[in-house]
Amino acid sequence: MIKLYGTAVSNYYAMVKVFMLEKGFEFEEVYIAPSYAEPFLELSPMGKVPCIEVDEGYLSETTAILGFLESCVPEVPMVSRDSFKSAQMAQLIKVVELYIANESGRVLGYAFFGHELNEQVAAEIRPKMERGLAALERLVRFSPYIMGEDICMADFFTYYIFASARPIAKRVWDWDIVPEVEGLDDWLRLMSARPMVKQVNAELNDAVAKIMT
Repeated sequence: MIKLYGTAVSNYYAMVKVFMLEKGFEFEEVYIAPSYAEPFLELSPMGKVPCIEVDEGYLSETTAILGFLESCVPEVPMVSRDSFKSAQMAQLIKVVELYIANESGRVLGYAFFGHELNEQVAAEIRPKMERGLAALERLVRFSPYIMGEDICMADFFTYYIFASARPIAKRVWDWDIVPEVEGLDDWLRLMSARPMVKQVNAELNDAVAKIMT
């Protein structure tokens, strides 16, 4: 049985967990905090969560995990079998990762954990996120899912990136990033209504509430 390592407070952990539930995996959860120390580095070389343990060994980095899980259950496809459409999905995920997730993550400590805000860094981040959101708007379809009629890996990845990036942007710049992408708000509501997403969101929200009190 697959073991999923991480913490319920992580949006990336939530992303992988929902994906596994949607694909019908049976798995064991092992709650562990990220740590750049042995022996955790044997599981995740950068000390990040989530990571998974399978018969062949350990695997970290969320997109690598999702790709592996997709290959394990091809009968519940979350990636198009058309090579160009698959590449388009990978392009969308990379835009979301680089220009929304990574940039907003630079001020996560201020938004969630009371760290001092570096105003210069914050001023650098917003225009990069604006360009990322504009690029995302050019790539999405929302008919009804992010790449078209069928739900795919990019839906889960993007949904949980915005679960973190949206409150960060609101806290740092008093900026709601969702209206920047036409159709994004309706799509977020569509995704939030999925039973597996509801289940994992309840766990995520509870975990966040505990660390914020």
